[in-house]
Amino acid sequence: MCGRYVLDATLESLKAAYDADISDEGYWEYGPNFNICPTDVVPVLAFDGDKRRKLVPMRWGLHPHWSQQSPTESKYAPLFNARTETANEKPSFRTPWRRRRCLIPATHWYEWTGEQGGKIPWCIKPETDGVFAFAGLWDLWRVDEGINLLSCTILTTESDGPLQQLHHRMPVLLPDAQWDHWLDPESHPDRIIETKLSADDLIFWEVDRAVNSNRSSGPELIAPSA
Repeated sequence: MCGRYVLDATLESLKAAYDADISDEGYWEYGPNFNICPTDVVPVLAFDGDKRRKLVPMRWGLHPHWSQQSPTESKYAPLFNARTETANEKPSFRTPWRRRRCLIPATHWYEWTGEQGGKIPWCIKPETDGVFAFAGLWDLWRVDEGINLLSCTILTTESDGPLQQLHHRMPVLLPDAQWDHWLDPESHPDRIIETKLSADDLIFWEVDRAVNSNRSSGPELIAPSA
């Protein structure tokens, strides 16, 4: 499960890191965020019509294209995670699974252990520094004539290796060589998911409980707790 993450980057650095164009460049901005929460607008990598990587602003929490309600009217929690094992069957995810796949840039994510009321937050990242990407799905919901809402969700899988001591689920991380295959709507997602990375190269450490509040921000959130 991934319910909070970090993207310590700028649009320009993401453009260079992912060899991508910026959609509607100059009309939106992104700065480092150390406590990204569901419903936040985040940079997402998707293919354009020419199969060129583009960084697109999307709401984290997928809102299905067929929904009759707006996100603010919906009684359901934001769909910020989707299970790889069932995404191709669920009404909210099966169309995106087939042809609307994305990569969600990140530098860290958080997980919690312990009981409710005393949960301990942990910060997780690959051993190497820099940006990586979660495998995800996106969808488009038509707000009004000429106005659309783009939204996304992070795919999860069973945890393995040392990460099992934190949580039984983890985000799907794909090898760089599979990124364009994943974004390509003509590829077969089931085959690509089989190449997902294990948790063996991930590191994690306990952080301050300040991150428990979605109002908290700043780089101190990812510092090891004293």
